[in-house]
Amino acid sequence: MRVTNRHGLPQVVVDAVLNDPYTGGGDISATKLIDAPQIRVLGGRYKDQITTDVSERVWSLLGQALHTVLERAGIRQEGMIAEHRFFAEYNNWTLSGQADVLDLDAGAIRDYKMTTVFKASGNHAWNRQLNVLRWLAMQNGYTITKLEIVAIFRDWRKAEAERNPEYPQAPIQIIDIPLWDHDVLEQYLDERVAMHQAASRGEAVPCSDEERWKDPDRWAVIKPGGSRALRVLDAPPAPEDVPEGYVVQPRPGTYKRCALYCDVSAWCPQWAADSGTPED
Repeated sequence: MRVTNRHGLPQVVVDAVLNDPYTGGGDISATKLIDAPQIRVLGGRYKDQITTDVSERVWSLLGQALHTVLERAGIRQEGMIAEHRFFAEYNNWTLSGQADVLDLDAGAIRDYKMTTVFKASGNHAWNRQLNVLRWLAMQNGYTITKLEIVAIFRDWRKAEAERNPEYPQAPIQIIDIPLWDHDVLEQYLDERVAMHQAASRGEAVPCSDEERWKDPDRWAVIKPGGSRALRVLDAPPAPEDVPEGYVVQPRPGTYKRCALYCDVSAWCPQWAADSGTPED
Protein backbone atom coordinates (compact mmCIF):
# COMPACT_ATOMS: atom_id res chain seq x y z
CA MET A 1 0.00 0.00 0.00
CA ARG A 2 1.22 3.46 -0.91
CA VAL A 3 0.60 6.16 1.71
CA THR A 4 0.35 9.84 0.80
CA ASN A 5 0.45 12.89 3.07
CA ARG A 6 -1.71 15.45 1.27
CA HIS A 7 -2.25 17.57 4.38
CA GLY A 8 1.40 17.85 5.40
CA LEU A 9 1.02 16.04 8.73
CA PRO A 10 4.13 15.60 10.91
CA GLN A 11 6.46 12.83 9.83
CA VAL A 12 6.05 11.08 13.18
CA VAL A 13 2.36 10.53 12.34
CA VAL A 14 3.28 9.22 8.89
CA ASP A 15 5.85 6.85 10.37
CA ALA A 16 3.39 5.60 12.97
CA VAL A 17 0.89 4.73 10.23
CA LEU A 18 3.55 3.06 8.07
CA ASN A 19 4.87 0.98 10.98
CA ASP A 20 1.58 -0.81 11.64
CA PRO A 21 2.54 -3.97 13.59
CA TYR A 22 -0.62 -5.92 12.67
CA THR A 23 0.19 -9.27 11.13
CA GLY A 24 -2.98 -11.34 11.47
CA GLY A 25 -2.28 -15.03 11.06
CA GLY A 26 -3.69 -18.24 9.67
CA ASP A 27 -5.72 -18.33 6.47
CA ILE A 28 -8.12 -15.63 7.65
CA SER A 29 -8.72 -13.50 10.74
CA ALA A 30 -12.05 -13.00 12.47
CA THR A 31 -12.14 -9.39 11.28
CA LYS A 32 -11.64 -10.43 7.65
CA LEU A 33 -14.04 -13.36 7.98
CA ILE A 34 -16.98 -11.15 8.89
CA ASP A 35 -16.17 -8.67 6.11
CA ALA A 36 -16.69 -8.90 2.35
CA PRO A 37 -14.76 -11.70 0.58
CA GLN A 38 -14.51 -9.60 -2.58
CA ILE A 39 -12.77 -6.76 -0.72
CA ARG A 40 -10.31 -9.16 0.92
CA VAL A 41 -9.34 -10.83 -2.35
CA LEU A 42 -9.02 -7.58 -4.30
CA GLY A 43 -7.03 -6.08 -1.43
CA GLY A 44 -4.51 -8.90 -1.65
CA ARG A 45 -4.36 -8.79 -5.43
CA TYR A 46 -3.78 -5.04 -5.68
CA LYS A 47 -2.04 -4.34 -2.37
CA ASP A 48 0.96 -2.73 -4.09
CA GLN A 49 -1.29 -0.38 -6.07
CA ILE A 50 -3.67 0.76 -3.33
CA THR A 51 -3.14 4.37 -2.31
CA THR A 52 -4.41 5.91 0.91
CA ASP A 53 -3.74 9.17 2.69
CA VAL A 54 -2.26 9.15 6.18
CA SER A 55 -5.15 11.37 7.36
CA GLU A 56 -7.56 8.52 6.61
CA ARG A 57 -5.73 6.24 9.05
CA VAL A 58 -5.80 8.51 12.08
CA TRP A 59 -8.70 6.80 13.87
CA SER A 60 -7.18 3.40 13.26
CA LEU A 61 -3.90 4.71 14.65
CA LEU A 62 -5.60 5.96 17.81
CA GLY A 63 -7.33 2.62 18.22
CA GLN A 64 -3.96 0.88 18.08
CA ALA A 65 -2.61 3.29 20.68
CA LEU A 66 -5.51 2.35 22.94
CA HIS A 67 -4.66 -1.34 22.57
CA THR A 68 -1.06 -0.67 23.49
CA VAL A 69 -2.19 0.92 26.75
CA LEU A 70 -4.52 -2.01 27.47
CA GLU A 71 -1.79 -4.56 26.86
CA ARG A 72 0.47 -2.76 29.31
CA ALA A 73 -2.29 -2.73 31.93
CA GLY A 74 -3.74 -6.16 31.30
CA ILE A 75 -0.61 -8.21 31.75
CA ARG A 76 -0.23 -6.80 35.27
CA GLN A 77 -3.59 -8.05 36.50
CA GLU A 78 -4.03 -11.59 37.77
CA GLY A 79 -6.63 -13.52 35.81
CA MET A 80 -6.38 -11.23 32.79
CA ILE A 81 -4.86 -11.97 29.40
CA ALA A 82 -4.40 -9.03 27.04
CA GLU A 83 -3.93 -8.97 23.27
CA HIS A 84 -3.97 -12.75 22.90
CA ARG A 85 -4.39 -14.30 19.45
CA PHE A 86 -6.25 -17.62 19.11
CA PHE A 87 -6.01 -20.12 16.25
CA ALA A 88 -8.34 -22.97 15.28
CA GLU A 89 -9.05 -25.12 12.22
CA TYR A 90 -12.35 -24.93 10.37
CA ASN A 91 -13.13 -26.66 7.06
CA ASN A 92 -9.44 -26.91 6.13
CA TRP A 93 -8.69 -23.28 6.93
CA THR A 94 -6.91 -21.84 9.96
CA LEU A 95 -8.99 -19.10 11.57
CA SER A 96 -7.43 -16.59 13.91
CA GLY A 97 -8.65 -13.79 16.13
CA GLN A 98 -7.22 -11.53 18.80
CA ALA A 99 -9.02 -10.78 22.04
CA ASP A 100 -8.24 -7.38 23.54
CA VAL A 101 -8.84 -8.66 27.07
CA LEU A 102 -9.71 -12.16 28.23
CA ASP A 103 -11.05 -12.05 31.79
CA LEU A 104 -10.60 -15.60 33.07
CA ASP A 105 -12.45 -15.10 36.35
CA ALA A 106 -15.52 -13.59 34.67
CA GLY A 107 -15.38 -15.88 31.63
CA ALA A 108 -15.52 -12.75 29.47
CA ILE A 109 -14.01 -11.40 26.30
CA ARG A 110 -13.82 -7.61 26.19
CA ASP A 111 -13.12 -5.73 23.00
CA TYR A 112 -12.25 -2.05 23.18
CA LYS A 113 -13.55 0.19 20.41
CA MET A 114 -12.93 3.85 19.72
CA THR A 115 -16.22 4.69 18.05
CA THR A 116 -19.09 7.17 17.72
CA VAL A 117 -22.15 7.76 19.86
CA PHE A 118 -24.24 6.55 16.92
CA LYS A 119 -23.09 3.01 17.76
CA ALA A 120 -23.89 3.24 21.47
CA SER A 121 -26.49 0.47 21.15
CA GLY A 122 -24.06 -1.84 19.33
CA ASN A 123 -24.16 -3.20 15.80
CA HIS A 124 -24.26 -6.47 13.88
CA ALA A 125 -20.55 -6.45 13.00
CA TRP A 126 -19.58 -6.38 16.66
CA ASN A 127 -21.95 -9.26 17.40
CA ARG A 128 -20.36 -11.34 14.65
CA GLN A 129 -16.78 -10.49 15.53
CA LEU A 130 -17.08 -11.27 19.22
CA ASN A 131 -19.03 -14.48 18.71
CA VAL A 132 -16.35 -15.72 16.31
CA LEU A 133 -13.74 -14.77 18.94
CA ARG A 134 -15.74 -16.70 21.51
CA TRP A 135 -15.70 -19.77 19.26
CA LEU A 136 -11.94 -19.45 18.81
CA ALA A 137 -11.39 -19.08 22.55
CA MET A 138 -13.55 -22.12 23.28
CA GLN A 139 -11.61 -24.17 20.71
CA ASN A 140 -8.53 -23.32 22.76
CA GLY A 141 -10.02 -24.56 26.01
CA TYR A 142 -11.52 -21.39 27.49
CA THR A 143 -15.08 -21.11 28.79
CA ILE A 144 -16.63 -17.84 27.66
CA THR A 145 -20.02 -16.80 29.05
CA LYS A 146 -19.89 -13.05 28.48
CA LEU A 147 -19.02 -10.79 25.58
CA GLU A 148 -18.55 -7.06 26.02
CA ILE A 149 -17.63 -4.05 23.94
CA VAL A 150 -15.98 -1.26 25.90
CA ALA A 151 -16.90 1.68 23.70
CA ILE A 152 -14.99 4.95 23.90
CA PHE A 153 -16.96 7.68 22.13
CA ARG A 154 -14.71 10.08 20.27
CA ASP A 155 -17.61 12.48 19.60
CA TRP A 156 -19.23 12.43 23.08
CA ARG A 157 -20.58 15.77 24.33
CA LYS A 158 -21.14 16.50 28.02
CA ALA A 159 -23.82 19.11 27.31
CA GLU A 160 -25.87 16.58 25.35
CA ALA A 161 -25.54 14.01 28.15
CA GLU A 162 -26.92 16.55 30.65
CA ARG A 163 -29.79 17.47 28.35
CA ASN A 164 -30.79 14.00 27.12
CA PRO A 165 -31.05 11.01 29.49
CA GLU A 166 -31.07 8.64 26.49
CA TYR A 167 -27.64 9.88 25.42
CA PRO A 168 -24.59 7.99 26.80
CA GLN A 169 -23.94 9.47 30.22
CA ALA A 170 -20.18 9.02 30.03
CA PRO A 171 -17.65 9.01 27.18
CA ILE A 172 -16.96 5.33 27.87
CA GLN A 173 -19.63 2.64 28.10
CA ILE A 174 -19.87 -1.15 28.32
CA ILE A 175 -22.12 -2.72 25.68
CA ASP A 176 -23.20 -6.33 26.24
CA ILE A 177 -23.04 -8.53 23.13
CA PRO A 178 -25.56 -11.40 22.87
CA LEU A 179 -24.18 -14.94 22.84
CA TRP A 180 -25.18 -16.96 19.78
CA ASP A 181 -26.46 -20.50 20.09
CA HIS A 182 -24.00 -23.15 18.96
CA ASP A 183 -26.05 -24.07 15.88
CA VAL A 184 -26.31 -20.43 14.80
CA LEU A 185 -22.57 -19.93 15.17
CA GLU A 186 -21.71 -23.14 13.29
CA GLN A 187 -24.02 -22.17 10.43
CA TYR A 188 -22.46 -18.71 10.28
CA LEU A 189 -18.93 -20.13 10.18
CA ASP A 190 -19.96 -22.62 7.48
CA GLU A 191 -21.35 -19.84 5.29
CA ARG A 192 -18.55 -17.31 5.78
CA VAL A 193 -15.66 -19.74 5.38
CA ALA A 194 -17.27 -21.20 2.24
CA MET A 195 -17.77 -17.72 0.75
CA HIS A 196 -14.18 -16.67 1.42
CA GLN A 197 -12.81 -19.95 0.09
CA ALA A 198 -14.87 -19.51 -3.08
CA ALA A 199 -13.57 -15.96 -3.52
CA SER A 200 -9.99 -17.19 -3.04
CA ARG A 201 -10.57 -19.71 -5.85
CA GLY A 202 -11.51 -16.86 -8.16
CA GLU A 203 -15.28 -17.28 -8.00
CA ALA A 204 -17.43 -14.13 -8.02
CA VAL A 205 -18.73 -13.34 -4.52
CA PRO A 206 -20.39 -9.90 -4.79
CA CYS A 207 -20.61 -7.66 -1.75
CA SER A 208 -23.99 -7.46 -0.04
CA ASP A 209 -25.87 -4.20 0.42
CA GLU A 210 -24.91 -4.28 4.09
CA GLU A 211 -21.23 -4.73 3.27
CA ARG A 212 -21.50 -1.80 0.86
CA TRP A 213 -23.16 0.42 3.51
CA LYS A 214 -26.15 1.03 1.27
CA ASP A 215 -28.55 3.78 2.24
CA PRO A 216 -32.23 2.79 2.15
CA ASP A 217 -34.17 3.34 -1.07
CA ARG A 218 -36.60 6.26 -0.96
CA TRP A 219 -39.55 7.44 -3.04
CA ALA A 220 -40.18 11.15 -3.54
CA VAL A 221 -43.60 12.62 -4.30
CA ILE A 222 -42.75 15.55 -6.53
CA LYS A 223 -44.11 17.71 -9.35
CA PRO A 224 -42.61 16.92 -12.78
CA GLY A 225 -39.58 19.16 -13.24
CA GLY A 226 -39.70 20.29 -9.61
CA SER A 227 -36.67 20.47 -7.34
CA ARG A 228 -38.31 19.98 -3.92
CA ALA A 229 -40.36 16.94 -3.00
CA LEU A 230 -43.72 17.24 -1.31
CA ARG A 231 -42.63 14.30 0.83
CA VAL A 232 -40.07 11.50 0.75
CA LEU A 233 -41.24 8.01 1.75
CA ASP A 234 -39.62 4.75 2.79
CA ALA A 235 -41.95 2.73 0.53
CA PRO A 236 -43.75 3.41 -2.76
CA PRO A 237 -47.07 5.18 -2.09
CA ALA A 238 -50.39 3.82 -3.32
CA PRO A 239 -51.63 5.62 -6.47
CA GLU A 240 -54.54 7.14 -4.58
CA ASP A 241 -52.09 8.72 -2.09
CA VAL A 242 -50.32 10.71 -4.80
CA PRO A 243 -51.90 14.18 -5.22
CA GLU A 244 -53.02 15.24 -8.67
CA GLY A 245 -50.21 16.81 -10.63
CA TYR A 246 -47.50 14.92 -8.75
CA VAL A 247 -45.44 11.87 -9.68
CA VAL A 248 -43.45 9.33 -7.72
CA GLN A 249 -39.70 9.55 -8.23
CA PRO A 250 -37.62 6.57 -7.06
CA ARG A 251 -34.43 7.54 -5.26
CA PRO A 252 -32.19 4.48 -4.97
CA GLY A 253 -29.94 4.37 -1.93
CA THR A 254 -26.26 5.10 -2.47
CA TYR A 255 -23.41 2.72 -1.70
CA LYS A 256 -21.42 4.83 0.75
CA ARG A 257 -18.56 2.41 1.28
CA CYS A 258 -18.02 1.88 -2.44
CA ALA A 259 -18.13 5.59 -3.24
CA LEU A 260 -16.06 6.92 -0.35
CA TYR A 261 -14.36 4.33 1.83
CA CYS A 262 -13.38 1.25 -0.17
CA ASP A 263 -9.66 0.95 -0.95
CA VAL A 264 -10.27 -1.42 -3.86
CA SER A 265 -13.25 0.20 -5.59
CA ALA A 266 -11.03 1.12 -8.57
CA TRP A 267 -10.63 -2.60 -9.38
CA CYS A 268 -14.09 -3.81 -8.37
CA PRO A 269 -16.28 -5.16 -11.21
CA GLN A 270 -19.41 -4.81 -9.07
CA TRP A 271 -18.81 -1.11 -8.42
CA ALA A 272 -17.81 -0.51 -12.04
CA ALA A 273 -21.14 -1.95 -13.20
CA ASP A 274 -23.14 0.11 -10.72
CA SER A 275 -21.32 3.39 -11.26
CA GLY A 276 -20.88 3.13 -14.98
CA THR A 277 -17.10 3.58 -14.72
CA PRO A 278 -14.54 1.19 -16.24
CA GLU A 279 -12.30 -0.85 -13.98
CA ASP A 280 -8.63 0.16 -13.88
